[in-house]
Amino acid sequence: MRRQRPAVGLALLIGLVTGVVFLLGGGQTVTGQAQDVQQDEWSTLSDPASGLTYQIPPTDWHTNPAVGSAGPVTLTQGAERTAYTCGKPVERLLRGVLGSGSAPRTDPTGLADAVARAAASQYYHDSTAPTVKLDPPQKITRSGRNGVLVRAVAIQHADHCLASTGEVLVFVLQFGDHDGVLVVNGDLAGGPANPAPATDAELRAIVGTARPTP
Repeated sequence: MRRQRPAVGLALLIGLVTGVVFLLGGGQTVTGQAQDVQQDEWSTLSDPASGLTYQIPPTDWHTNPAVGSAGPVTLTQGAERTAYTCGKPVERLLRGVLGSGSAPRTDPTGLADAVARAAASQYYHDSTAPTVKLDPPQKITRSGRNGVLVRAVAIQHADHCLASTGEVLVFVLQFGDHDGVLVVNGDLAGGPANPAPATDAELRAIVGTARPTP
């Protein structure tokens, strides 16, 4: 993924949430993991603004309090996956990034779809926009709160330095006065052989640790 891209405007997010909801597979919604799974020896991050607590693996991931934006959502309490340099002029790129933020309470599926699509386009855009595909949303419950998980996959072949395939997982959990948003991104294929890209299982394991902050 690129180190950072300009954020998509908040007006676009509102338009996507209220106007068009991207539900693939005929609007199918599948049930996801009901309970969070805490990992031994992983580092725990908590974001008061989003109301979410989550964990990162002990290898490849490094904390970074401010990791920019995913679409219109400003991310804090974040982390970055292994960095590398490539290209002329030399550019610093990352194998992944994650963080959380807060959004006004709305339809969680529409919000997750909009953020996932915007973030995937943002992270893997070079000379041309990537192709972005969304999976059907997964309904998830954590500590009695309702949430949804949306997966976006971005594909690009314009830049050999940039991953050819990347994934963005967006987990939205509803609170009384806001929606907590966790964004987990990782390269899946392409770019240099070293550092190696992430895996879908690794990114889903991170999302699996997310829960309301006690």
